[in-house]
Amino acid sequence: MTTDEKQGALLFFGEAGCVSCHAVSGAADEMFSDFQNRVAGVPQVAPAVTNSVFDGPGANEDFGLEQVTGNRDDRYRFRTSPLRNVGLQPAFFHNGAFTTLESAIRFHLDASTQALSYSPAHLDADLTGPTGPIEPVRARLDPLLAAPVKLTDEEFNQLVSFVRDGLTDKRARPGKLRKLIPQEAASGRPLATYE
Repeated sequence: MTTDEKQGALLFFGEAGCVSCHAVSGAADEMFSDFQNRVAGVPQVAPAVTNSVFDGPGANEDFGLEQVTGNRDDRYRFRTSPLRNVGLQPAFFHNGAFTTLESAIRFHLDASTQALSYSPAHLDADLTGPTGPIEPVRARLDPLLAAPVKLTDEEFNQLVSFVRDGLTDKRARPGKLRKLIPQEAASGRPLATYE
């Protein structure tokens, strides 16, 4: 690891508090997730065209875990994402609201404030459907994300370096991973194709 990645790791496990949710012990098995469902304050973004049914009176909300449990207390809860090889992802959070790792990390550092200023303008046109109300989401924000974390620009860049580069297996590259996709499903059913 580089010096910046090591400094970023110290922030991740220390001052930035990331390890509170992105755990590496117990059931986490070094996946950098506690696999708990939390309200991270993620802006409600609904695609312009979808075959999914969205929640709420405006059909522009994703109630998350509540859809599974039927428990209103689970509204807006989503599983903490593992961070192994997260630097290879094209989008972040359950709905792809952020398209850069930097913007996703910046959001985490001050979720309540960042949620208020979020704009889906950076998303592709087919993903910019109606945005849902943010106040009900902010009202349920997980206490671990309630207090803003202040980092200098250098510290922020170090944290990003650790998460993007330090947690990415150098062998996990798209060309190599594509070779792991089976030519047929074990069930004999055809594989799904994506554009």
